[in-house]
Amino acid sequence: MVYIMVCNMSVTNSLLFFHINLFYQGCTILSGDVIIRHLAQELMPQYVVFLTDVPGVFNRPPTEANAVLLKEIVVNEDGSWSIVKPVLPHMNNAVQTATAAHDTTGGMATKISEAAMIAKFGIDVYIVQAGTDHSLKALNGELKEEMPDNWIGTIVRNSKFFEGSA
Repeated sequence: MVYIMVCNMSVTNSLLFFHINLFYQGCTILSGDVIIRHLAQELMPQYVVFLTDVPGVFNRPPTEANAVLLKEIVVNEDGSWSIVKPVLPHMNNAVQTATAAHDTTGGMATKISEAAMIAKFGIDVYIVQAGTDHSLKALNGELKEEMPDNWIGTIVRNSKFFEGSA
């Protein structure tokens, strides 16, 4: 269960409206990733951290042979995105994902999509494995200034703020 304390009236009103719409549509399951996108849009935090059961976003399910951890993804204003670290030959920005049978909220595919939408707001998103030193660095904001080479996770950011963009 997720508990969210809201101290901003506009967010409270937005969430109340959202809840009322869901009530009239009947029962539904809503991904926490979608909720976080709405909160990020309203509150505009410096960064958002998605904690997962894997080290980050891979080019294919991490259980498959030769799966590669994608360290950095940049999102353009039109919503398209590019993998910038590591540089993978013959990669067309397609990420193969698998969703567990018990996951009704979209799994990693939804997480990537929501992270890209959050990044369009100019907010960095860190996708990292929960319970690791890497997740603590992300949660404590230690990655905002400098991304250490040995950090294990994925950052999704707006192309405007990407060091490699012209």
